[in-house]
Amino acid sequence: MKKIIAICALVLAAVPAFAQFGQRAPQPITNGLKDTYKDYFMIGVAVNQRNISTPEQIELIKREFNSITAENDMKPQPTEPRKGEFNWENADKIANFCRENGIKLRGHCLMWHSQVGTWIYQDEKGNLLPKEEFYANMKHHIQAVVNRYKDVVYAWDVVNEAVADSPVRPGQPELRNSPMYQIAGEEFIYKAFEYAHEADPNALLFYNDYNECDPGKSDRIVGLITRMKAAGVPVHGIGMQGHYNIYSPSAAEMEAAVEKYAAIVDHIHVTELDIRVNTDQGGALRFNQGETRQVASWEQSLQQDQYENLFRIMRKHADKVDCVTFWNLSDRDSWLGANNSPLLFDANYQPKMAMYNAVKNFDPAQDNIVIKEDFVPSTKNQPGQLYPMVNSQRYIRYRIDAPKATSVIAGSTVLHKDADGFWTGTSKTPADEGFHYYHLTIDGGTFNDPGTLNYYGSTRWESGIEVPAHDQAFYTERNVPHGRVEEVLFWSKSTNQLRRAFVYTPPTYDASKKTRYPVLYLQHGWGENEYGWSNQGHANIIMDNLIADGKIEPFIVVMTYGMTNEGFRPGAAGPAAGPQAPISTATGAPAEVPPTRPAVAAPAAPAAPGAAGQRGGGMGMMMNNGFETVLVDELIPYIDSHFKTKADKAHRAMAGLSMGGMETHTITLARPEVFGYYGLLSGGTYTPEELQGIKDIKGIFMGCGSKEGPDNIRNAAAALQAAGYNAKGYVSEGTAHEFQTWRRCLYEMAPMLFR
Repeated sequence: MKKIIAICALVLAAVPAFAQFGQRAPQPITNGLKDTYKDYFMIGVAVNQRNISTPEQIELIKREFNSITAENDMKPQPTEPRKGEFNWENADKIANFCRENGIKLRGHCLMWHSQVGTWIYQDEKGNLLPKEEFYANMKHHIQAVVNRYKDVVYAWDVVNEAVADSPVRPGQPELRNSPMYQIAGEEFIYKAFEYAHEADPNALLFYNDYNECDPGKSDRIVGLITRMKAAGVPVHGIGMQGHYNIYSPSAAEMEAAVEKYAAIVDHIHVTELDIRVNTDQGGALRFNQGETRQVASWEQSLQQDQYENLFRIMRKHADKVDCVTFWNLSDRDSWLGANNSPLLFDANYQPKMAMYNAVKNFDPAQDNIVIKEDFVPSTKNQPGQLYPMVNSQRYIRYRIDAPKATSVIAGSTVLHKDADGFWTGTSKTPADEGFHYYHLTIDGGTFNDPGTLNYYGSTRWESGIEVPAHDQAFYTERNVPHGRVEEVLFWSKSTNQLRRAFVYTPPTYDASKKTRYPVLYLQHGWGENEYGWSNQGHANIIMDNLIADGKIEPFIVVMTYGMTNEGFRPGAAGPAAGPQAPISTATGAPAEVPPTRPAVAAPAAPAAPGAAGQRGGGMGMMMNNGFETVLVDELIPYIDSHFKTKADKAHRAMAGLSMGGMETHTITLARPEVFGYYGLLSGGTYTPEELQGIKDIKGIFMGCGSKEGPDNIRNAAAALQAAGYNAKGYVSEGTAHEFQTWRRCLYEMAPMLFR
């Protein structure tokens, strides 16, 4: 249901019923990543000439970053393609940009086996030079570059990628067998650092490499740096390039590498960060440029998880981590190609908001949280199933058996594969109290969790999980008299089909043939159907408890399909989660209605219930989908003729959650003679102006969660009260657009009805 806000965006702006969503235009970003991380480390970016000459890109750089690296323009080949022939133009432009804007410059790189003039290590005939001549060439180049930029460069990647990739077989060198290594062995690395330090004793000097989280290669890097330090070489830090992908390295591998490096150096930089949407990683120049297609939402989830993990680990080690640099400003600039979508800014230089916010708007308290190991199975699990579990802090833990899968996502939680083939994971933040939908995304396919019962939501059956709430007593099953929820089938002439409704009758309903009851017509939201309120919402249990406690007079509740899902193909949506939603509200798979509600009729078949045939139409038909006729002219007469109702306006109410609130708003205004009580649950507001001329409105209830625009509810209720209406505004603290909000709304609304 949380997705409904985005789906309805175009409609809501013109509909007063949805005023509480606060149609706020996107706010311009005024502070950047550098500001968020000012107490942790610098945020850098590798730039090209276009980036520093295009006004919009310049503004983006200045807003987001406080360290710059020249992507290519300070490398050996571009600066000195032939001995003694220096090309300073582009490097100077970047250095001057940094000087003019007060941004620190990170030098990259002084010595590398690639993008280096061959004159440094071989003669005109292609023969390797004697070591002394090679050293003279190297010193000449390094010191010329370092001296030129020593006023603005604070750190240099002195030697780049000199350690051999895994696997290194017995008898093979641990270092890359480059021409430089062939001439001088490991010593050429030592000399490069010595020459750089002579030219600028104040600069931090780094060894820089890729695949630096690979356990074997990280051990070889540690071995090299340890030997260098033992020899008195001025090496100050290690550059972790950070060319990762959505699958690896794991968070554990990242942290293990950082801890290894932190044990031997005082400075760690992530120097070339990008996370590509494929299985390639590292700094190799042969790589997959990516397919020309939109990145799938599940791939975005994996990518976001990688970015979140990396920045969380770097924040944890901020005592040693000085800078994290993105390798390029945007996907358009990326050496990997825009199709790999590797960066936080897209090819149009716009932030990818979910990923950008995940990196930028982190909660520092969550970095150091200690998760209690008091997990217990969710009450929405299948009988005998342990997972998913919930702990006392409202964290959720999943465990899925998928030994051949390459990725598993549960809701919005990315799981990781254990040695036994099971995928496990714990939500990164606590879930809101109450019920949540979710599904599994396994290698891009959508599945329900076999451990849970299933609930109809987002136009298909979903897995469901219950997070215990501090106030759950009002919907807890108790030893009190219980009413009945029964299925009724009524013929709809307007749609030419048999339709279904569920009817709650209170415990006293059969005690007297003469007693008649008021009726609340209670509507679900988009993606749900007539099962929602009595299963996910526990409406019948809430009613039973209110009646038992003497807080309400008994009344009937009718729940039918509101035709809200027309045109939405089941299963079309991918995993999604908002900033307050560690549980996805995306899709699931057919299954039974939970047997834990014995008073609720179960569906005859697992097909999408509510009405025979395909529901087709879409949001464009939402305000004129025929439901008004079905409800007012067909269902209400059926209920009045088959149940003991008080069949008049004063004893009839309509309320709905979310899109059901939109329907309530529309129908109550269009048919003012039918309902005396109105209820909008995360469904918007009424205004005195639109109610003018409607007589005998007995009461109006408007409610929402504290995370979805509560001031609009409070203000609307105050305006209606000032205009003389019996109106109540209610805000569910700590919840968003979800069933815990609507359970509480029903509990608060019911006592004001039919008084």
